[in-house]
Amino acid sequence: MWGIQYQANMENEICVQPSFLRPLWPNNTILKLILIMSKMRTGLLVFLFLLAGNAGWCQFGHYASAVYVNANGGSFFYNNTAPGLGQDIGSNTFQGTDFGIFEQNSGGLKIAGSEIKTFKGMADNVCAASLNYTVYPVGIRPASPIYSSIPLGFYSDCFAPACGSFFGSYNIAAGGGCCSERDQKWQNPGLGVAVNIDLTANPIGTYTFEIYYSYTGQDGGSGCGTTKYDNNNSNPVNYTAAFTITAAVPVSFGTVQLVNNSTSNNLSWYTYSEADTKRFSVERSANGVDFDCIGQQPAAGSSSTIKHYSFTDERPLKGINFYRVKSWETNGRFQNSVIVNTVNKFADSWYIVTNPVKDNLLVEGLEKGDQVIVFNAYGAEITRATSNNNLVNIPVYHIANGTYYIKLTSKKSFYILPVVIVH
Repeated sequence: MWGIQYQANMENEICVQPSFLRPLWPNNTILKLILIMSKMRTGLLVFLFLLAGNAGWCQFGHYASAVYVNANGGSFFYNNTAPGLGQDIGSNTFQGTDFGIFEQNSGGLKIAGSEIKTFKGMADNVCAASLNYTVYPVGIRPASPIYSSIPLGFYSDCFAPACGSFFGSYNIAAGGGCCSERDQKWQNPGLGVAVNIDLTANPIGTYTFEIYYSYTGQDGGSGCGTTKYDNNNSNPVNYTAAFTITAAVPVSFGTVQLVNNSTSNNLSWYTYSEADTKRFSVERSANGVDFDCIGQQPAAGSSSTIKHYSFTDERPLKGINFYRVKSWETNGRFQNSVIVNTVNKFADSWYIVTNPVKDNLLVEGLEKGDQVIVFNAYGAEITRATSNNNLVNIPVYHIANGTYYIKLTSKKSFYILPVVIVH
């Protein structure tokens, strides 16, 4: 058994595309696969030589393409033409993908580059390639869409048999998947500067993201006068995906964390994005309803990257402490974070175990004989209890929902704290 290797731009290669194959695969991928298969079957090789003698012409073409998209900080190739057999550029599919929902001007969805892989015959030439894209509201495609073009620079002639299932395939560490020996990679960023096209700059709405590829060259010559396309065979249009833009909020909060250091509490938070933020206020509450500002931190202003902040409460309340972060915009509007809480137990002090209270009001840290009185906002006593040890458990399931006050009377002094009852 013997065979011949397909080499895309070496003088001793064969290049055949029978005319009866052209309407079946307009973008010439079938030629690529037939020539690769010629390595494995003598009979097919003879068949190709016969066709070559009858056809008398060669062609340049493409066999893989993908767009490089950054969504919420993660960048991936999304395949358009994907032949398989180790030659796909990425592992995701572009056609029909819904990239999700993004805040306006958040920078969460960007075109970060693209790649197309081409081949050519002995007497053919490939000169340049481009990704062309447009964006329009879903269901409102213009009659003649206006496309923006991203040049895909020449990246490499493929060599180094280290990747994929074909001889002479390209080293995947170089980016953008494998390719057969002597084919071409056209890519952005490639060897240049990556594009950074922010799709979240569009107005609020749901959009179609449409793309196609164009590449130039000449069949049977060294010129660049012929343009070919990878356009999903216009079925029914080009390659399309979708995304949605929503109104931006002042701050996109990440996790708010609280660390209890016994005598102090450390509050930390981060933001995914900020828009015209002026400052952050740290607020504390004893009941989770009524909050007071206990400190401030300057904000980033406008940012599409993660920002970290922290604040330490050096004098927390005894018992339960609720915290939240309030972001302030430059125009005076504000937005609150989630509420977090912890319990601080101090020596020789009493505290409410849970607040708000559902059925039982628990007060700890008491001395024998201390009195706990519950009264309403008008000063009327609702119920009371006397401590026999360090704990008082007062049933409140019969008391209506609302804000009440606890008065603790001890041998040394008395204290008053608000408590919320919620059944």
